[in-house]
Amino acid sequence: MTFHPHTHGKHAGLFVLAVLLGPLSLSNASEVPRVLMDERHRALLVEHCQGCHGGENAEANFRVDDLSFEIADLQMAARWQKVLGALNSGEMPPEGEEPLSVDAKTNFLDDLANLMVAARKSLGDQKGVITMRRLNRREYRNTLRELLGVEINVTELPADTGSGRYDTVGSNLFMSSTQFEQYMSLGREALEETFAREISAAEKRVVRLEAEQVTQKVADYIEWQIDAKDRATRWMKLVDEATEHPENAAIVEEIRAGPLGKHRHTIYRQWQLFPGVPAPETFGFNTVENNADKAIAALSQYHHRYHHYYMQQPAVDTGAYLAIPNEHPSVLDNASINLLIPYGWPLGEYIVRFRAAITDNATPDRQFIEFGTYPAAQQPISAHHITATMDNPQIVEIPFTLTRGHRNHNDRVLFLREKGVRDDYAHTTRIAKAAREANDDIGRTFSLWVDWLEIERVPNVAESKPPGVAALRSLPLDDRSGPPAANDVRAALTRFAREAFRGQEPPSDYVDKLTGIYLVSREAGTKHSVAIKETLAIILASPMFLYLAEPDAEETRRPLTQHELATRLSYFLWGAPPDSRLRELAEQDHLADREVLVHETMRLLDDPRSHDFVTGFVSQWLSLDRFDFFQVNLDRHPRFDNATRISAKKEVFETVAFLLKNNGSLSDLLKSNYVVVDGLMANYYGLEDVAGDEFRPVKLSADSPRGGLLGMAAIHLMGSNGDDTSPVERGAWVLRKLLNDPPPPAPPNIPQLARLAGQVLTTQERLVAHQEEPQCASCHRKIDPIGFGLENFDAVGAWRTEDHFQVTDENGKPDPNLHKTWKIDAAAKLHSGESFNNYFELRDMIASKSDDFARGFTENLIEYALGRPVGFSDEALVEHVFAQSREEQFALRTFLRELVSSKEFQTR
Repeated sequence: MTFHPHTHGKHAGLFVLAVLLGPLSLSNASEVPRVLMDERHRALLVEHCQGCHGGENAEANFRVDDLSFEIADLQMAARWQKVLGALNSGEMPPEGEEPLSVDAKTNFLDDLANLMVAARKSLGDQKGVITMRRLNRREYRNTLRELLGVEINVTELPADTGSGRYDTVGSNLFMSSTQFEQYMSLGREALEETFAREISAAEKRVVRLEAEQVTQKVADYIEWQIDAKDRATRWMKLVDEATEHPENAAIVEEIRAGPLGKHRHTIYRQWQLFPGVPAPETFGFNTVENNADKAIAALSQYHHRYHHYYMQQPAVDTGAYLAIPNEHPSVLDNASINLLIPYGWPLGEYIVRFRAAITDNATPDRQFIEFGTYPAAQQPISAHHITATMDNPQIVEIPFTLTRGHRNHNDRVLFLREKGVRDDYAHTTRIAKAAREANDDIGRTFSLWVDWLEIERVPNVAESKPPGVAALRSLPLDDRSGPPAANDVRAALTRFAREAFRGQEPPSDYVDKLTGIYLVSREAGTKHSVAIKETLAIILASPMFLYLAEPDAEETRRPLTQHELATRLSYFLWGAPPDSRLRELAEQDHLADREVLVHETMRLLDDPRSHDFVTGFVSQWLSLDRFDFFQVNLDRHPRFDNATRISAKKEVFETVAFLLKNNGSLSDLLKSNYVVVDGLMANYYGLEDVAGDEFRPVKLSADSPRGGLLGMAAIHLMGSNGDDTSPVERGAWVLRKLLNDPPPPAPPNIPQLARLAGQVLTTQERLVAHQEEPQCASCHRKIDPIGFGLENFDAVGAWRTEDHFQVTDENGKPDPNLHKTWKIDAAAKLHSGESFNNYFELRDMIASKSDDFARGFTENLIEYALGRPVGFSDEALVEHVFAQSREEQFALRTFLRELVSSKEFQTR
């Protein structure tokens, strides 16, 4: 069967494509190991179950006497799942029957739960079959970027994960008519931005905000305060005089008898009752309704001290200090320094710069400036470590892309502010209050000074253009010149389609139809620029662009073509199409040479685009999606603000990127004598003499709990709810990700801990009580000891030696009588018999399991690369990649080299 991309106009074409193609076999199935229930448990079924569930008249029509102890098909798996569910829920044995002993039930459930995991893996083994798939969201975004030089927001596309763990698994990457329309819309959006950027490529723009403009507002406000105080004094004197007139005595008595009480300010609030007293609006207050209160407030020197304090700081005439919002009294108007990008500015690449310094009040945790857009949203894009003093400020440069997404006013506002001061209103208010108490009740001291903030557009005058843009070189991109000839349009569409289809030549009849669509649109009166973009959008929604391979009727294995191999390699390591070098080697049939293929693999890994492999694979391998599940309780964890959260997650990626760049050992992720951090995370971890925004390796002391995944704040946040730790989540994560020994899924109807509500117990006491139930103990006896060993890390990964528990009443208020503080005891004994006395011994124990860790990593890498779950039929490939990597001390690039060189990677 041959399928051509000219089916773009038929929405159903994409579904027919997937249905007619069917799965493609990549490898012969090897012998699948048998899934057997331990025979020692047959006696339990005979003694406790067979009496009611045996023979043809079995209760509920469910028999256990003919249960096969080998699970070889879905029907037998379903029957064993019923047994597991009945015992987990406590439904069996029923009341009145002899109960199972705790040990017997626990061991039976443990074996059966793990057996069902093995059965699912066996029965779900695709035996090398790969489902043809479309580009996932990440790859689609990257492909548009490589083709057109623009990066658009693709979050509206459906999620790419489902039954598989990775967004590369073909069975998850289906297509719907809704998605087709979305692809057309996104293609138009990308082309609109591309054309706009290219038309204005040579334009230069720059605008600067001198920060002392903010200072001037403070000076103006002080001047207004003085004037307002003078006028308020005169007006209040008139009110006081009016109250002394005998003819106003009744009015005064009426006011004092009212609900506002007998204080003098109640008289001022009723000023309009006195004849001849002018309205305070003539004194410059905003509205009549609140002028009286503001006039009274203007008399209080207390409400103006912070402004005067600010103006007494050095260098206020050449810059501005970053204050804090919610600081009361007299909030300064410089909690952030904002710069609006003018409307009408061209899209494209910009550089944001600012000049800043720290003051003598800048403690180590107050040396960071957040940068972002849309100040009201409170989410920073990045945080920057300021280390220069006022004598010699530093200049920070930040790359910034202005896109069509920055349409409204708020999205065009750049801001600078002190790190962590806008994450939570109540939290910021408490910061202000505590700081004011430490500074003579004046207000928070200033730690960061900004000289100026600017944004500059960098003209794109490079001769080299993105391939999709270069393909259109013969066409005008606007309507100022005459429309092109039909032959020029056809030639340009051919070149563009070739680039969009990753080097594959588009069929001639397909290009003819595209040209016809353009010409018909022009004949209907559509402008050239609109008609050509609409035609190009069709190419970007065609199967040859959206799918990584054309369908193939062959059901037998065959080697990938050179072009297919180049595509698989580049999307594996870049999440993007092959570049000209890789395509050229494919055209020359050089990728069949292992040495050339390995060299290209290393070249792709050395390219900055390999960062997509790091973020794409690592985030899914380590299940970092949980990192964003919970909001951190800033009352309890004030240092883990949004900027810290960004750096904490980046630490995971940058650590793997460091290993990949230097071909470091995978084992370093279990334990290492260094961390890869920036100045912000170094400050969070208490590491000294680390400054700046660059992530770099930092040597640790021998007694540091950091180093490796278990020392990272991001990992521990995933094992919490943002408030308290969860030893169960942490223990299960270690088993799944580090020890390659995943616990079975939690059964339904598990007993809850509601019976312990209101009891003052330690975390360990609560979980031990949970294990009294056999259906819980079967899993938790493996999980919980590991979680206990990590309890020295709080909910956001900060090291601690004590923990506490506080019972709250029905109104959420803490009960002072129900509170407990305890010293953390991280000692525990594993179900396997090994024991440890503290976190450090646990870490050493886990680090000794590097073989298990590397094997799990290998299986995950294969699934990500081949786009299908790993099954028993892949055991030979897993063993080969693992063994070769083990010989080279688990050097990270060895895993990739051996996988790419394998027959399975090069076969479809």
